[in-house]
Amino acid sequence: MNTKLPAYPAIALLEFASITAGLRSADAMIKKAPITVMKSGTVHNGKYLVLIGGTVASVEEAYQEGSTVGHDQLVDRVCLPQVNPQVRDGILGAKQACPGPALGILETSTVAACIRAADPAVKGTDVLLTEIRLADDLGGKAFALFTGELYDVESALEIARATDPQRQFVIQDSLIPNLHPEMADQVTTSSWFSRLPLTKLQDGEL
Repeated sequence: MNTKLPAYPAIALLEFASITAGLRSADAMIKKAPITVMKSGTVHNGKYLVLIGGTVASVEEAYQEGSTVGHDQLVDRVCLPQVNPQVRDGILGAKQACPGPALGILETSTVAACIRAADPAVKGTDVLLTEIRLADDLGGKAFALFTGELYDVESALEIARATDPQRQFVIQDSLIPNLHPEMADQVTTSSWFSRLPLTKLQDGEL
C-alpha cells in the first residue's frame, strides 16, 4: 500500500449531476472550513465529484455547506467521520492483491453509495478491500471487491446491503465462494479489460 496517501481522519464525497454545481459547491466548502479538497473533477457520465478531507468537525461543516449550495444538483453524498484506511486509500486509487478464497462484489449506481457501503463492511468484518472503482469507464456506476474467508465476505456483503435497504442505489451484489486462482490473478492484475495483458494460449488452443 502507498503509505504516502494523505491520512485524514474524516472524508466526505459529494456527487453532482452538474459540473457548475460541483465547482460552486467545492469553492463554498473550502471557504467555509479548513478542509482539503483531495480530488475534484468530472467523471462518467457527466457527473462532478468533490472529495474532501480533514478533521471531523471541519469536514462535517464543509459537507453541510456543499450540500446546501448544490442541493438541487446533488445526486448522492457520503460523510465518513472516521473513515477506514482501506476505504480511504481505495478511493485514492490503492489496490490490493486478491488472495481469496472468497470474493464479494458490490455494484452501485452512484459513487457515494459504494463508499457508504464499503466503509462499514470493512470495519465490521475481517475482509480485504481489493479494489473500489468509481464512475470512470463504468457509465457513472461504482463497484467494490471484498476478499477473504467465506463467512467474512458473506458478512461484509450483508452489512453493505444494509446501508441501502430500499435498494435505491445498490444494483447488484454477488458472492463467489471459491474463486478460481486464474480469476484471482485477473482481479489482482486489473479489473479494466483494456489494461489486462493477453494471457498465453495453452497448447492446442486456436
